[in-house]
Amino acid sequence: MEVSTVDWDSAQSSLRHIRQKVFIEEQQVPADLEWDRLDMQAIHFLGKEGNRPVACARLIKDESLGRVAVLKEYRGHGWGGRLIRAAEQYLIARHKGRLSLNAQANGYHFYFNNGYRPSEEMFWDANIPHLKMTKVLNRPNPASNTFILGKDQESHYSDQPAASAVWFQIGSSQARRELDIQISDLAHPVFNNTNCVANIARFIRESHKRKVRILINQEIPGLSEHPLLQLQQRMSSRLLIRWVPMKTDTDSYGNHILFDLTGHMRFDYKTVYSCFDNRLSVSRHKAHFEQYWLNSKELIEGRNLRL
Repeated sequence: MEVSTVDWDSAQSSLRHIRQKVFIEEQQVPADLEWDRLDMQAIHFLGKEGNRPVACARLIKDESLGRVAVLKEYRGHGWGGRLIRAAEQYLIARHKGRLSLNAQANGYHFYFNNGYRPSEEMFWDANIPHLKMTKVLNRPNPASNTFILGKDQESHYSDQPAASAVWFQIGSSQARRELDIQISDLAHPVFNNTNCVANIARFIRESHKRKVRILINQEIPGLSEHPLLQLQQRMSSRLLIRWVPMKTDTDSYGNHILFDLTGHMRFDYKTVYSCFDNRLSVSRHKAHFEQYWLNSKELIEGRNLRL
């Protein structure tokens, strides 16, 4: 198992194969966004298992790492870490002191554990929520609990359009017990984005002890076509969706998500608040949620779909 430094001309076939499988076929990234002129200028890293190319990444001249990809059947074998270390050693040998990357939100914990820390920059790329992360090379990892569920007691606020999706993916990928989701606006991107909905499905599939409860404030025409209702039909035993009229006061109304009994986020189209370790806030909103749930009703469309 090794990672080699290669250029685009000599290794294009292998690099294209890996990225085609991971980004275009698996993650549904449009081909015209995946392939760009930067490939010709970039330094590429290629990982091989024997003679088979299985992992790759690229480093562009502003010391930014990207296109980190590992074939599905080789994940969990340490290839992501090998790619990162190869890029870091490449820069250290050239007396560079910093490496940045645009991390998919679902990969936050992996990059965090490898010493990368987030900036305030969050954005959509190919319909996938990302955030910028940076590491100072050749120094001990900084003490930090940023966005770590059960450890980060800071209150975070953002007005960036992708922040709600980024924090939802970070929180849901760390939760281990339950997600309680209160929705005042089903049209919000978090509840319609393929990747965010996939997080809910992944959360449920990883353990039979997990559950997701979702409250909406009204039934609307065509509700059965919504991605969350479609997901409920496949996972009806552990994904429950009900409706209840909700109060319109500032504190309790809106989109709320509770991660286990630890984290809480609240968001609309303009601002997002999150805290990944605030048990007092979570317990208060949990009480609101339980009261709503007690008074909620089964969805008519949901019931019809199950017949």
